[in-house]
Amino acid sequence: MFKNVMNIRGNQALAPVMLIVGTIIVSLIIGKTISVYPYAPLIIIISFFLFILAFIHSDWAMGLLIIAMLLSPELDVGGFSKQQDITIRIEDLLIVVFMLGWLARIAVTKGLTFIRNMPLNRFILFYCIVFTIATLKGMIMGNVTPLKGLFFMFKYFEYFIIFYLASSIIHNEKQIQGFLKLFLVVFLIVDIYAFSQIGHVDRVSAPFQHGGGEPNTLGGYQILILGVLLGILTQVNLRQWKWPLIALAIFTLVPLGYTLSRAAYMAIIPMYLTLIIFSKFSTKNILVSAFILGIVFFLILKPDNIIHRLTEAFVPEYQENIPTVTIMGVSLGASPSARVNDWIDLFHQWTKAPFLGYGLTGTRFVDGQYIKVFVETGLVGFASFILLIVTIFRQTLKIYKNTKNRLYKGLSLGFLAGHVGMIFHAISANTFIIIRIMEPYWFLAGMVMVIPYLEKAAVPTAPAKDSEEQKIYVRNTQFFLNSSKNLAKGIE
Repeated sequence: MFKNVMNIRGNQALAPVMLIVGTIIVSLIIGKTISVYPYAPLIIIISFFLFILAFIHSDWAMGLLIIAMLLSPELDVGGFSKQQDITIRIEDLLIVVFMLGWLARIAVTKGLTFIRNMPLNRFILFYCIVFTIATLKGMIMGNVTPLKGLFFMFKYFEYFIIFYLASSIIHNEKQIQGFLKLFLVVFLIVDIYAFSQIGHVDRVSAPFQHGGGEPNTLGGYQILILGVLLGILTQVNLRQWKWPLIALAIFTLVPLGYTLSRAAYMAIIPMYLTLIIFSKFSTKNILVSAFILGIVFFLILKPDNIIHRLTEAFVPEYQENIPTVTIMGVSLGASPSARVNDWIDLFHQWTKAPFLGYGLTGTRFVDGQYIKVFVETGLVGFASFILLIVTIFRQTLKIYKNTKNRLYKGLSLGFLAGHVGMIFHAISANTFIIIRIMEPYWFLAGMVMVIPYLEKAAVPTAPAKDSEEQKIYVRNTQFFLNSSKNLAKGIE
């Protein structure tokens, strides 16, 4: 059933429906914005021109979106708690407007499609259905504030919109190259901004982050893009750009270290090991040597702040109402103990709603993607989420092994490594719902998943023979056969 629903050819019938639904959504957002911000009419005018941009120059629109993912400010819409406010960022509006512009183009252009037939489709659909039902149930039961639940549902849908926008707009290798260059330029800007904060703040963060910065978010983003960067370095002949990109990768380690994000520290090792495991033998040696060299430099430099951050996780410290947690004889620090205690409390809460959970935002805030999904969407939602991330891993690995194009190979290997990094980062962070991580993540996922379509389109097909040539060919063949028969009779 899911295959039939998601396998839309041409989207000539689907595009107008999605256009109407999208228009309603953006109207609600604009209406809310007008009631809060006096400069909303200006936003409406700008949105109109962005719609035209997406309709005429979709590549430019997606490039603007890549820039906005990390370099756009946030606007508060309203807060429901100190930890879970609702904010709208510039790219939230861009995504909706660009989707409407692209759907409008699909509606009037034959051969374009918004949803390609990909293995991820059924799992994305299943996950969306489950968390939607769980959240609506939570609203009915009184666990979820309706407006808050709707906004968070929209945020989840937004990530998949980015995925389908990227996978439907990209039609050739040149677009892949252009988008990757833009990703790396933004990455460099974010790194420089974070580096400039060293010595001025305790922990560095990305630009325009709400509430004074979120170092864990920056760390997760850096692991993701660093994985892609290293994947490209190991697979693509970059010529004069090789050493600048190597320098960028090394430079990234400095602000990454100063995030003091234990989640990022935990994620970088499996990310790097993924590159080593799946790279060719000659590249493995280089990666292993670089890994050993990095450990040696770390032991020589002995950065006190990073070492203290790592060791304090295992130094018991009494804090009121935070019982110390001991695992296999090892006592945890106050912060990890508080987190584990939260997980235990939420697990007990989950037993009261085991199948569909409490809905998005239906429980208190907790750091940890897996326990969050488990409690908010229950066993069904947790299973659908795990199936989705496992399918992403398997399909990315399959694409990496099958493609012969060096750029595609580097992108798919890099994203595979970044994906593994995100899986580990999500143990102690809400990685798969963090906007600044998931927007580039799903854009890159769309770029990877469209690779088989690009390679299929690039396969040269034999030119059709002209009809007159075919007639000549048939006449010559008949003449040859008749001549052979006459010759055979003559011999007899």
